[in-house]
Amino acid sequence: MLLNVNSINNIIQNGLSLKDWFLKEFKFESLSALVSYFKKHPDKKEGKIVIVVDGIDTFLARTDFFKIFVDFLYSIEENSFLKLVFGLRTNSWVNLQPIITGSAFLTKNWYNGLFYDIDVLSNVPPLNTEEILGILSRLEEKDVTQEDVHPALLKQLKSPFWLQVYFQLKNENFSLELNDPLLCYEQINYFLEKKIFLAKKSTEKIFLLKKISENISKGNKGLRVAKETILTYINDYPDAYEELLYDGILIQEKRLSTAIPTEVVRFLNDDIYTYFLFIQITEKFNYKPSKAFFEYILENYTPKTLIRNYILNWSIRFCINRNEISELKNILKLPFTNEEKNDSFDFICSVSKYEISKPNSNFNKQSINMDFIDILANGRTMSPLYKETVKAISDNVLNEDVQIMLLVIECNIALIDIDKTLLVNAMQSLKRHYKRLSELFPINPYDLILYFHNNLIGKPNESKTLEEKIISLCHQIDKSEPLKNSQITTTEVLAYRMVLLTLFAQKNYAECHRFIMAILNRYPNIFYVRYSVFSPFLLLQLGQTYLKLNYYKKAKRIVEFVEKIIECDYTYYTNFIIVSFSVFKANFYNCTHNYEQAVAETETGLKMASQDDFKIYEIALQLLKIDSLKHCDRPEEVSNAIKELFNFLSLHKISLPEYANLNNFEFDQTFKVLKSYKK
Repeated sequence: MLLNVNSINNIIQNGLSLKDWFLKEFKFESLSALVSYFKKHPDKKEGKIVIVVDGIDTFLARTDFFKIFVDFLYSIEENSFLKLVFGLRTNSWVNLQPIITGSAFLTKNWYNGLFYDIDVLSNVPPLNTEEILGILSRLEEKDVTQEDVHPALLKQLKSPFWLQVYFQLKNENFSLELNDPLLCYEQINYFLEKKIFLAKKSTEKIFLLKKISENISKGNKGLRVAKETILTYINDYPDAYEELLYDGILIQEKRLSTAIPTEVVRFLNDDIYTYFLFIQITEKFNYKPSKAFFEYILENYTPKTLIRNYILNWSIRFCINRNEISELKNILKLPFTNEEKNDSFDFICSVSKYEISKPNSNFNKQSINMDFIDILANGRTMSPLYKETVKAISDNVLNEDVQIMLLVIECNIALIDIDKTLLVNAMQSLKRHYKRLSELFPINPYDLILYFHNNLIGKPNESKTLEEKIISLCHQIDKSEPLKNSQITTTEVLAYRMVLLTLFAQKNYAECHRFIMAILNRYPNIFYVRYSVFSPFLLLQLGQTYLKLNYYKKAKRIVEFVEKIIECDYTYYTNFIIVSFSVFKANFYNCTHNYEQAVAETETGLKMASQDDFKIYEIALQLLKIDSLKHCDRPEEVSNAIKELFNFLSLHKISLPEYANLNNFEFDQTFKVLKSYKK
């Protein structure tokens, strides 16, 4: 039997008793009378009686109604044929649970269920992955797999409460995808806006929540605070406190482990608690993010913990929402762990991609400036998210210089992905800014990109003008006064990187070495930079150059130095750098005749390159693998490696570019055969 609680409430409001209601519904004066009757006349029973009551939380919030409900429960006599099922919110259950334990019969017969958690006294288990995906599939009206949902969101949705919030967000035409980590934070923000920031008594509620988060500590059963510690604040704002309990933001419960049972208060969800910790930090720094702001996070929260990760992400969202982009550079520059820096960079991409799509965002096509480009250039993860972010911003920005920088980055992406269509489109847009490119950069990047474009389509590069420009730039850099690392510009980073890659692709290794030495003359401490991927790139490029010049001892020192850098947890490096290092080591082992090690390193590198879709490195590693296997005299494996290479090229419909071949000159004939066979 399913009962509408309003029918009970109407009877009580009309001055009748619960017995009157029971007599009307069941023809017995009380539940006790019903139980007694069937115990005396078991032959009259025709199965079991199950009464399901839902929606009574509103009434239980009143003391007099709560007492009536308790009396009702106590009136139940021990039996084997009656089951009562009540749907209660957490705060109602927390108040009711101690009452139940006061009755031996209720304690004995209360159904613990298969998922009873003695720590939280709950029968309701977290949703499992299959259940979450099933619900999301119905909401999305399509099959949703685990790969479609970000792990952090999957964890959040284990609490059914958040599924309801997601449903509400979805009904408001929310545009974030399920695999976007930002969705977790937008759900929290949406919920708090509705329940606190835009609700009645918002000032009092925010004040209470901040005071609770200030005083909270980690106990045996999670984050909580003794009620007596915050009793003054509760007494000042009792209505606001009751609403926070009723809305499920706070939970008040008994602590039975002490000599005298005491009451404790906790947040329903740690995510909400973390948000109010973050709010305290912003208040401490007058809502102005700065180096000191991030230093505070660094010094006061343990590395590699969820709480520090959450606070960093809230900080990133806060900075981008306020268009305080320059302050985000502090995350890369300060000694956060490499994992934290990589996660933060990805989150910067997620938030910026979302904010640029919003109509009234402070981070918009007019406000984006070179600070954001600095972050993209120093981070340069080359992940799908990074590429999507570059494209999204490039399609929407109005600032010409920012647009130019993004187009240069897009061309770099196209060369790594061996994407001729993207490269041609970006170059066409870039060519319209040819004059401004020469003003912005120490050397016009269009000329360098054009060299690679011709290389990619098999067109000869016979112009001496580019070589002369590079040599002139090299002399100019070499003659300059030494500068601090902080003085290097993003235009320099982008230009120097492309110059070195061009010289290497031209097999002009001596000039490549001179150019790196010129950079070191201008920035003597550049190899000690730990917040930009340019420093490890420069090291690895120097290492590859040493190999081509037969300076194997110097190349070995580069291997050892990079290994030490990567071992340091506070150095910023990306998966792209790790794969680059794997390519360098494989080439080093190949050049020094350690062919078995070279094969093993190519296998390691190929696995990583495949996972992250670094196409140029997959080809380079396959070519290195073929050469190493030839020297190992393993013809069958050479044949298989060649087949793998051709299958890869065919699958992605790409050609075999000259600049992907990092092997020594002895391999040139083999490469020509492979390239002609592909044609």
